[in-house]
Amino acid sequence: MNEETFQELLLSLNFGSSDFFSFINGKVYRYSVEDFPWACIPILDDNEIIKDIRIIVPEFLNEKCLLINIHEYYHAYELFNELGNIYVENTDIRESNAKNKERLYLKMKK
Repeated sequence: MNEETFQELLLSLNFGSSDFFSFINGKVYRYSVEDFPWACIPILDDNEIIKDIRIIVPEFLNEKCLLINIHEYYHAYELFNELGNIYVENTDIRESNAKNKERLYLKMKK
């Protein structure tokens, strides 16, 4: 899968935008291994304000890697919509939201 096709997939999962995709351009680090500590990292200033985002994901090697990408990109999309605001962890909510996008993809795929 290429990046353009992946972006179309995200749009079909009801998240992403041209502004978001432009913003993260050059901020996504892809690795050709399946098992790694994947992450979406908010970059904060001294006052805990979200200033930037980094995404660490696997290449599109298989479905597991695709789900990891969906998950981490959803975290990034949430953070993108919070740029300029104080970062609030909300781990349970953020993880639930990202997992829901994975489930939506699996449901759409059937």
